[in-house]
Amino acid sequence: MATEVAKKESTAVAMASQFEDMGGLGFEETTSQDMAIPFLRILAQLSPQVNKRDGAYVDGAEAGMIFNTVANKAYDGEKGVTVVPCYYNRRYVEWAPREKGGGYFGSYSPDDDIVNTTTKNERGEYILPNGNILTNTAQFFVILLDEDGPQRCLITMSSTQLKKARKWVTQMQSLTAQGKNGPFTLPMMSHSYQLGTVAESNDKGNWFGWEINKIGPLNLADDQDNSVFEMAVAFAKSVKAGEVEVKEQAPTESAQQSNGSVADDDDVPF
Repeated sequence: MATEVAKKESTAVAMASQFEDMGGLGFEETTSQDMAIPFLRILAQLSPQVNKRDGAYVDGAEAGMIFNTVANKAYDGEKGVTVVPCYYNRRYVEWAPREKGGGYFGSYSPDDDIVNTTTKNERGEYILPNGNILTNTAQFFVILLDEDGPQRCLITMSSTQLKKARKWVTQMQSLTAQGKNGPFTLPMMSHSYQLGTVAESNDKGNWFGWEINKIGPLNLADDQDNSVFEMAVAFAKSVKAGEVEVKEQAPTESAQQSNGSVADDDDVPF
């Protein structure tokens, strides 16, 4: 087994050296509009990926697993995935209600005037004058440390998961170090985290939510960690510059139950 692993690693290194001089060739005219950033979402009981009779079914997928929307890959929710957070922002996302066909209509910064035009319905949803739903959404741009290599991904948290989002941001921002000019806040991508899923419930039902645990700091003296850190910094700068286009997909009812997509912090929509 050790010999086989060594051969694979040796082959990968040899291939990398052969292609290095032509790195990026063929992608010169590729822009953010030509690519879809993968979402990491929690699968629910009604998610099409867990329904064997649905065309979107993923072999072995179960409720509570974490799903990569571009790789079409499901990860064990109990084991979780390892990510390096790169950038955080909060947006109000506009959706058409399911009874009107659903669909993504855009997203707005928290200080946009449109946020103050909503009224709250009996389900706790914030409704715009045009009848669409406005969802308060925390967005975490991360590097997923997958066995197939590091990958840029996006994790969104709404409704019941907003408290976890605030806790995660607070935890990350509390990490400091002593510098030559005094204490400073460590960059967001200085640490890696394990994200898994946990069963949750309230008087409105049951669902799966995120469970977040800090692993530890990246070691920049290690070539692999340093490469991930550089990738994370580049991703953060790209998001900040507006070069990363988020192409949302309308949440199905099952996705809403899983992620708490459309209601207040303490409500789960049904």
